[in-house]
Parts: sequence; C-alpha cells; structure tokens
Amino acid sequence: MDKRVIKTQRNITKTFLDLFYENDFEKITVKKIAEAAEIERKTFYLHYLDKYDLLDAIVQKHFEHLDEICEAKKDLGLEEGTIIWFNFFEEHQIFFKRLFDIKNADEYKQKLQKFIMRQLAGKLSTTFMKSHHLNEQLFSEFFAAGIVQMVMLYIQDEVSNKGAIENQVAQLLQTVDTSK
Repeated sequence: MDKRVIKTQRNITKTFLDLFYENDFEKITVKKIAEAAEIERKTFYLHYLDKYDLLDAIVQKHFEHLDEICEAKKDLGLEEGTIIWFNFFEEHQIFFKRLFDIKNADEYKQKLQKFIMRQLAGKLSTTFMKSHHLNEQLFSEFFAAGIVQMVMLYIQDEVSNKGAIENQVAQLLQTVDTSK
C-alpha cells in the first residue's frame, strides 16, 4: 500500500479516536473528522464509506490484535493466558468502554461473542459436555456471552474487581478445558 495512503488512514483514525474519546459517537460527523484531520471530506470518502465504516475498520484491527494475542498465549496456562487476554482490554479500556456505549453496541458485542466462540471451538471438553448432557453449540454460545459480560464488567471497573474477574474467567475455563 502506498505510504501516503497509510499516513492518511492513520491520520483519519487518530483524529477519529481523539473525537471518539471526547464526544458522543452520534455527534461525530465526517465533516468534523475531516476538519480536525485537516483533510477534505472527499479525501475521507476515498478511504471510508462513512464514520461507521471507519469504526468497523478500527474494531477489526482490535480483533486482529486480539487474535494475535490468543495465538501467542495458546501454550500458556489458562490463568496466565486469561490475564494476558484481559490486559488487552485494560490497555484499550477507554476504546471498548466508548464502543459499548454507542447506540449499535450490540453489533460489536455480538462480534466479540462470535470471536470468543471461534476461540473456544475444539477446546471445550466433550467429556464435560456429555457428562452434563450439554449441547456443545448452545453451551459455547452461553459461555461466550458470559465472557462478553465479564469483559464489559472488566472495562467498566475502575479499580477493585479486575483480579477477581480474571481469576473467575480462568476458573470457568478450566472447568470446560479439553486439556484436562
């Protein structure tokens, strides 16, 4: 990709994030993004369809980074891997806090849930499933939805429960882990 294109996209993304962290998403316009980025609106539209397309691209980059983290931590123990995973959300706490506050946040929560389900695929103990008469697909959806809720609690928490949340998720994962 052309370096100018990369530079322009970085500028647009950085400007959007600055506005996103300070303003209600619904009040952010392409005009405001372009003015703050010191570009023409037509330049914005060369790269993105609208502010939703830009936000989707940013979310996709976060999920790609999270996927890299999941790949890197797969050889670690569940507790250590869970802490690393939640550190990602702590590092991007403001972004996810703002993301989950927008009007169409459910779309992003569902994307995160589907991401978690992909990560769980093949890792749930069939012995556990059979012994508890559980449907693997339903359990996976239920479990992933629970982790999304834990992530939301984690990013909303300012101080106290982060270690407890990490520990709880690690304990739950150990219950259904196939490596046992």
